[in-house]
Amino acid sequence: MPMPIRVGFLVGKDTDLVEDPKYDLIGDASFLKDLPDMYRVDPESKEYLKSCPPGTKGFAHADVAIPWYIKKHFEDVEVDIIMPEDITQKRLASNLVNFVIGYDVINAVFEGKKRLDHVTKCFKTCGNIMPSWEVQDFIYIKSRYMQACMDSGVPMAPTVYAFQGKRSPARLLNDIKIRGWKTFVMKQSMMAFSLGFCKLTVEECDKNPKILQDYFKDYPDCPEYVVQEAIEGFTRNWEVRCFWFNGEFLYAIANRAAVSTEDGKEVIVTGDDIPTEFLENAKRIGREALKVLPQLTTPDGQPVPMTLIRTDIGCSDSQIYDKDYNWDPNSKTFFLNEIEYGGTTYFIRHLKADMIPKWAELYVAKSREIQQKMLEGKALGESVEPKSKKAKTAAAVMKKPAGK
Repeated sequence: MPMPIRVGFLVGKDTDLVEDPKYDLIGDASFLKDLPDMYRVDPESKEYLKSCPPGTKGFAHADVAIPWYIKKHFEDVEVDIIMPEDITQKRLASNLVNFVIGYDVINAVFEGKKRLDHVTKCFKTCGNIMPSWEVQDFIYIKSRYMQACMDSGVPMAPTVYAFQGKRSPARLLNDIKIRGWKTFVMKQSMMAFSLGFCKLTVEECDKNPKILQDYFKDYPDCPEYVVQEAIEGFTRNWEVRCFWFNGEFLYAIANRAAVSTEDGKEVIVTGDDIPTEFLENAKRIGREALKVLPQLTTPDGQPVPMTLIRTDIGCSDSQIYDKDYNWDPNSKTFFLNEIEYGGTTYFIRHLKADMIPKWAELYVAKSREIQQKMLEGKALGESVEPKSKKAKTAAAVMKKPAGK
């Protein structure tokens, strides 16, 4: 029997439960019975149980459940579950490939500059991270994929960027006024959990310049602020999040913001509960967005179809004021809000069918595909030099836990 493929999974989620009553309605979590408690997360502290007092009760999340399912069901794969503190060049190099499925550079941002530099260096130079550093960096720095999408005709909300070293509160407000906006939102690259997000009006910022001045003082290390005209319909309409693997649609979840519901709680629906108009437009725009991503490659540089990508699609149904846009305020305009990748939330427990086996199959099949491509490459005498030596740059700084 051939040697099993050794595959790493980088974990660190605390927001994507599988050991949960909702999952029990669609799947069988019994495969997790022998999961070591060290991989479970305390819902209160958000820490793994190995860091909690004895007797603390914890639960498994999707990023651990998927590789554990693989361990139990696929004999040709040797699973290596890599905790955040165990990320080293040596550990990553011990595997054929390492999938980012829970913890990534964004999590490291919340742990300080030293930690961020360490994780970034490991990801950039190991040569066998999936998706590749080129893909990750393209998504981390939002202006890269956003501008590429806009240039290729993918609809997006009116956007300006405020780059570190080239920005000031007065300059940003002037840029916004030139575009004609009345209300705008501030987001950040290299950030998660909606930290750094705020919604402001031009009028209030004009009256009180300290609002933007304080924002700039609070977030000086962010590489770029992504500033967009506020889309009124975004909060009252469904935002549809489509999940793709190998460039193929898997499933979608739709959510409506808490501010737009009667009871003040976020609503999540999936499957045929998503209105057809919203789902089909989300898939249409998502497919176009996938085309702007860098080509994913094996560790020896051979092209392979993309691993997990999530495209989030919003809807505008009211007037926007940007001088260069002509969206009809009396009809729905769907637009790309965000792109995320493997470390994102999978929403496993919210689905109508059990996707744990499917995710396991996909990651196993991708591992086999990568191994086969590399074996064929060696047989053909192609270079197997790790592409780590060609890696590009990126980075930023800040602080907080795991999960997206």
